[in-house]
Amino acid sequence: MSKTIGMKVFWKVLVLLVLLNGCEKEPLDNSKAPSIDETTLNISCFYTQKIEGRFEICKSENGKHSTLTKANGKDKWWPKHSALHNETLFYQSDNTRDVNDYASASLWMLDANHNQTLLIEQGAYGWEMQGLCNWSHSGNEIVMAAVDTAIGRWQVYITDANGEFPRRITTRDDVDYFDPVFSNDDKKVYCSAIPESEPKVNSKIEIMRVDVATGIEERLTYNDHRDHHPDVSPDEKTIIYESLVDPDYLSIGKWVVKELDLSTSSEKIVIEDDNINLFPRYSSVAHLLYLTELNVETFQMQATIYNTSTDEKFNVNDTENITMNPDPF
Repeated sequence: MSKTIGMKVFWKVLVLLVLLNGCEKEPLDNSKAPSIDETTLNISCFYTQKIEGRFEICKSENGKHSTLTKANGKDKWWPKHSALHNETLFYQSDNTRDVNDYASASLWMLDANHNQTLLIEQGAYGWEMQGLCNWSHSGNEIVMAAVDTAIGRWQVYITDANGEFPRRITTRDDVDYFDPVFSNDDKKVYCSAIPESEPKVNSKIEIMRVDVATGIEERLTYNDHRDHHPDVSPDEKTIIYESLVDPDYLSIGKWVVKELDLSTSSEKIVIEDDNINLFPRYSSVAHLLYLTELNVETFQMQATIYNTSTDEKFNVNDTENITMNPDPF
């Protein structure tokens, strides 16, 4: 299996579209459904937007949208904010494709005054590709995925808050690990990988939990669907993630958002419609989830908010430009 299993195939689908189960939904409780205006006022997130042919890091707060990075001919993407230090991580890469280019990526940090600092340059630590970073809840560490040339597969690494002193926490050299995110106590990392003893095919990618200190892995999903991008609820009772429930849908595959109860291992579909639903994120506002939606009618990628009380979606920014990867704060 290729060392870029998942990454190239996954993003190849997104590039194409930009250019151009058994689970049941629970009944909606509309008794406490917020209004559209209330939902709009609660939009607070960083996101990526394509502006004049380049992706930039933007912010939406109190109904206002601002661009935080300066145009320099590069793409900036994957914003991840730390409220503790008011700092935002992002990747910068060559403008050679319509979505994230891991091979030319470098990791940067944006402070409250919009000053940019390079943390991990392209090719540092012997990494031929890097991406998918997330802050620890303490704000003292960063978790990310990278391909070391000596290993040749995506592995999970943790650095300090300055992107220094990387240490690998995953232990199997023969599989790829994607989409790492810390548990609430920072002692474990949720990620996506093919579980041990499973056939090494994309459909076997499941959600895993890795102990930071020991590297011991725990398989969490058993659905035989390709699962990616877990996010942890504020109380860590559940996780949400995207799942490929129909690989043949419109010849590109149907991705839905699922939620797993960590105490019972029960799984349910939270978001399923005609569009492609990716990169789900919990919000501090209980009824709002953030995600990237690929509209199959307009072929437009949009940073979107889903209201679980009303089963409605709202764009983070009503623009004709591509938006994606919203990170709520």
